[in-house]
Amino acid sequence: MHWNVALRSAGLWVILSLAAGQLTEQEKSTIIDLHNELRSKVQPSATFMQKMVWDEALRLVAEAYAAKCIWDHNPQIEDLSMGENLFVGTGTFNATKALLDWFGEHVDYDFETNNCPEDKMCGHYTQMVWADSNRIGCATHSCDTTEGLDFKKATLLVCDYYPTGNFEGQKPYESGKPCSKCPDDLSLCEDNMCGNVKTLSIEIQHEIK
Repeated sequence: MHWNVALRSAGLWVILSLAAGQLTEQEKSTIIDLHNELRSKVQPSATFMQKMVWDEALRLVAEAYAAKCIWDHNPQIEDLSMGENLFVGTGTFNATKALLDWFGEHVDYDFETNNCPEDKMCGHYTQMVWADSNRIGCATHSCDTTEGLDFKKATLLVCDYYPTGNFEGQKPYESGKPCSKCPDDLSLCEDNMCGNVKTLSIEIQHEIK
């Protein structure tokens, strides 16, 4: 089976292949877990990379905008200091496929020069691995039509990040020994990412319960 898919970042778009649906709790977990897995494995490695956590406030912003079924970025994201990735497709939605398509842009991104070819997109990837971005909230909406695209009966995925990434002229992270520049308040190094000991303690207590 073949699906039509589009990605949107930095004013560019390209048709790929994918899927449609609603975000389940499992899909939310997939989005967080896969973001952190990919962030922990960046090459070159990062001296400071924060662990990503789910944020319900960001989800609500993403949900409200996804419902508009517009194939363009939310005009309010800059005022809200948020970053945003968009994905749209027809068929059965697959969160893993969507994220891997975003991350796959790393093949076109030159870390050393911080450049991306003009005919390629790298903004989804750089936002995913932006070191200072530590919260994410995503939502999907089933759209009969999508403004800006010819797709019918498509699912629009909106993921909002905070704090925002993709600052012009800046790399997504500093390369070097993993966790070598974790600040005191994020001194726990886990899977090459800087985390908070208190947060880990809460997670462990929750798992025990």
